[in-house]
This record gives sequence, C-alpha cells and structure tokens, in this order.
Amino acid sequence: MMHMRQYTGAILAIVLILALALTGCGSNKTESQGGSNSGNSGNHSDNSPGKPVTITFWDENSGPQRTPHYEELIKRFEAAHPNIKVEYVGLPASSAKQKYDVAIASDDMPDIGGINQFWISDFVAKGVLLDLEDYFSSWSEKDKIAASAIDGSRSSAPDGKLYQIPNTSNYSTLWYRADWFEDAGIGVPQTFDEFFATADALTDSAKDRYGFTIRGGSGSSKQLTEILYAYSGITDYFDQDGKATVNDPAHVEFLNQYVQLYGTNTPTSDVTNGYKEMVAVFDTGIAAMLQHNLGSYGEHTKAFGANAAEFKASPLPKSQQGYRVITGGDNVGLAIFKSSKHKDAAWKFLTFLASEESQNYWNQNIGQMPTHIDSLNSDWVKSSQHILALSEAIADPATKVLIPPIYLPDYSSIQLNVLEPGFQSVLLGKVSPQDFLDEWAQAMEAALAEYQNSFE
Repeated sequence: MMHMRQYTGAILAIVLILALALTGCGSNKTESQGGSNSGNSGNHSDNSPGKPVTITFWDENSGPQRTPHYEELIKRFEAAHPNIKVEYVGLPASSAKQKYDVAIASDDMPDIGGINQFWISDFVAKGVLLDLEDYFSSWSEKDKIAASAIDGSRSSAPDGKLYQIPNTSNYSTLWYRADWFEDAGIGVPQTFDEFFATADALTDSAKDRYGFTIRGGSGSSKQLTEILYAYSGITDYFDQDGKATVNDPAHVEFLNQYVQLYGTNTPTSDVTNGYKEMVAVFDTGIAAMLQHNLGSYGEHTKAFGANAAEFKASPLPKSQQGYRVITGGDNVGLAIFKSSKHKDAAWKFLTFLASEESQNYWNQNIGQMPTHIDSLNSDWVKSSQHILALSEAIADPATKVLIPPIYLPDYSSIQLNVLEPGFQSVLLGKVSPQDFLDEWAQAMEAALAEYQNSFE
C-alpha cells in the first residue's frame, strides 16, 4: 500500500479565488501592522520586552526588483519594534538552496529566512526548522491566512507539521507579447497544437526574433514538470503501484516535439539560461512567449515601462484531454530556524511580513498572489490582468491540479542534480527524451521507496 500524503488543502488558488468574492471581510489589522502574539511554546526563546536583539533574515530570491521592497518592509518593522534590528542577507534565487545547504552543514543558519515550499521536506528531514504550530495557534491573525495555504505547508513536511507560513503564492504563467500577437493577427494559444504553431509563426530569425524561449539552465526542471503535465493532463505523479508517471508516453511525445523548438524557434543560448537570462530574452524583444510564473512580473514591468500593455499573462494551454492542469504547491513563505537564539523576535518579524498591509505592499510590487484573505480582497488584486488571467483558469471547474511529491526529502536534490543537467543533455541531442524521462522516473521511484521505508 503506497503511502501518499493527501493535498486536499493545498489547492490554494481555488480558495484564494473564492476569497475574492467574500463580502463583509474587512481589514482587521492587528497592532504594529501584523502584531504578533507569540503564545506559550516551550520552544520559545526568552526575549524580554525592551531587550535589544538583532535577528538575521535571509531572502531566498534577492535582486533589484525585490530587495528594495524587503528593505522598505524592514524599515517599517524596525520603526514599529525599535528593540529589534533585522540584518538582511540577499541570496540570488539560482544559488539560494545551495547556500542554505552549506549553512546547515556548517551549523550557521539565519534566525529566519524565506523558504520555498519545495524545500520544506528536505529541511525538516535535516531537523533544522522550528515547529511553528504553537506560535501559529496563538497568533491573533491565524484565521486570516488562507487555510489551504497553511494545509499546503503542513502537507509538504514529512511529519505533517507546520514549519512555514506562506505569504505569497505563485503559479505557472505563459507571458506573451500582446503587441506581436496583435500585429500577426494571432490569438493566445489555448491548446498545445496552437502553442507550437504560434512559436513557429512568430519566429523571424532574420530579425533575431523567436517564438519562444526555453529555460535550459538553473531551475529548468520545475518549469519542465509544469509543462509536461499541462500537456498530458495527468494529475498523479505516481500511480497506485508507486510507479512514476513522468515517463508516460504522452510526456515522451511532448518532449520530442518540445526540444525541436530549441535553436529553431528559440535562441541557442537557451541551453544555459537560468532565470535572469531567460527573462532578459523576453524583456529585450527576442522572444514572443515565455513560460515562467507570476514572480517575474516585476522584471517585465520595469523592462517595458510605459509600454507595459505590450506584455500580458495567460495560463498554460489546455491538455490533450481538453482541460487545463495547473501545478500547485508553489507557495513561498517564512520559516524560523531551530538554532535561532531570538525565536520570539523572529516570530514578530514573520507575522509582520505575513500581515495584510505587508502582503499588499510585497505582492503588489512583485506581482504575485497574497495568502492573506483581506489582501486578496484589495482593489489592486481585482484589477491585475496577470492575476485575474490565472484566477479565471484556476476557478474553472474543469481545471485540475497536479501536486508534485514535494514531501519527499530527496525531491529538491533530484531536481538539481539529475534533472537540470539531464535536460541540457536532451537539448544538445546527447540523450534521448525517452532515456531522460526514464532516468527521471527511476530517481523519483527510488526516492518514494526510501520515504515509504522510513515509516516501516
């Protein structure tokens, strides 16, 4: 009998969309913009009122479009809590997980840090995150964070406990050049046949224009997972016998066609492009379409400036089965490390960042979905094209959700060490799509078996 964690609460977006329609759910700010109530957990450190402390905060996705907003939030927090100083450390997204791993190995972790939901299982297995259940249960705003966001965080941990409070949510997005589409008289692709045809139609190598850009470098495996399952319509990562579905014939079929885009309908530089390089290809007018997520909104907005109407967002095309599959489990939030000597102060900062006002400021500027229910009812959410486009697709009753097995402690390492170099080899023609997907499936099946054996 396969041990599979149920993610019934992890379909966060559906609950978030429902929250948009709520009435009578007004703002309920607590003291000091997210004022914390730290509760009475035995894990709490003794931070008596008035005692000056300094806490270290690691941002897992730093950069010019994000760091200034965290710096502003830190200023606001320190003004409201003059006895707590926050030391900000920015980590580039491409190396953040590795830097955390090095810090864990050397027992030199921060007090609090930004944690991707995909990392929770690995960090919990290493025993470095603080269980936040007691803190959360006594927090006055606990009911303001979408219950599905909290359930999704719990479901990502092998033991089902709460180690992360999500403050932003992300979903796979097809960004496209609305002006190019209009000039060519082409509609936004709703099927993958249309997607491939559009990528070809909008390619003009003489003008150094391409229909699409593929992420072949750092972070490629996550986006590849999303588009594979979006194409096939499969919504279970493992079947009832514990066999991975990633090497399903439909995925082999798609990948054979997908890699043919490389170098013809995409730049050849795509094979090594990570986040920054991939986004630059789109933002500088080289590619007509980009598969990323809501999180690149800030970069696009800055690049297009007054011409922001030239880029828009759409969900990925419908599957071969006729419905859309959206990959969930992509929340980012805050976690406190067990080694912190100032856990209460870290919790105050965490609740400040998770508050309505902070979530409004943060998510509006970076272009992602809040998890605070009152923030979801804000006017800026209801008027954001990119958020509404994803919201409508998610709210469609026909839409299905894939939740990757991020509860497996080896999930992140397989993505980094097996899938990313493997996909580059496929793009370069060194490995066949079938062999690559078979290796992927074998690695995941081994990880699942190891996980299941740990319960025996």
